[in-house]
Amino acid sequence: MTLDLAGYTVATNQPLNHARILWQPITGTVTADGTLGDLAVNDYTSQRWVLAAGANDWELEATAAADMDTVFISAHNMTGRTVTISTSPDLVTAYTVRATIVVTDNSTIAAMFNTGAGALVSAQRVKVSVSEGTGNLVGIIRAGAALQMTQPFYAGFAPTRLNRISEGQQSFSETGQWLGRTLKRRALTGQYEWTHLNGDWYRSTFDPFAQTLPLYPFGIIGNPARMPEDVVWAWAQSDVSPSNMGVRDYMQVGFNVVGYYE
Repeated sequence: MTLDLAGYTVATNQPLNHARILWQPITGTVTADGTLGDLAVNDYTSQRWVLAAGANDWELEATAAADMDTVFISAHNMTGRTVTISTSPDLVTAYTVRATIVVTDNSTIAAMFNTGAGALVSAQRVKVSVSEGTGNLVGIIRAGAALQMTQPFYAGFAPTRLNRISEGQQSFSETGQWLGRTLKRRALTGQYEWTHLNGDWYRSTFDPFAQTLPLYPFGIIGNPARMPEDVVWAWAQSDVSPSNMGVRDYMQVGFNVVGYYE
């Protein structure tokens, strides 16, 4: 897990114990060192950008400037590398460095940043730079403005990064002797639930995200301040089913996820 908050100012944003969800990324044209850089913007972690030896840049150029405050990088093997995330508001202005991360393991990386006043960053170009690319692959790079949940989790929340699914298959001899065990699949599993969500906010802000589930993946940071290990690239397992709480105009909603395991 690597979560970088150094460039983030709360100001009028939701507190950092509230979840962030990146579901609507900036799209555009990708150029990159190495080969197959455009594969980092599709949804399939088996298809990856192949970095070249030496320093590497990956750049996303949108058709127009878009607001953003979060970058996710997943399905990579960049332990020990230094990753720098930069943005430019147009096609001519020099890049501004937004985050510099020394990668400590191969789990999902997230960087949150904004202006010094807490406003979203306007960017037409986003660049991810890697200090050394020999033998490295990256499957997912996403940048955009994260959905900020208006309520935190309460007692009993289990961080998805710490909850794993492992499926194995045992091999036996004809006489029943154990010959070995094969690992078939590994993943993360989790459940996210929120209560006391304002009904108007749910319909205008959360429901557009809910309508993309379970077809499209997303990045989620469950509690940036208190559980920085809960940084996950995930798929929902089903549609969401919100309900009224019967208290004023409050609603509640939740969903189960399967997360990418490095």
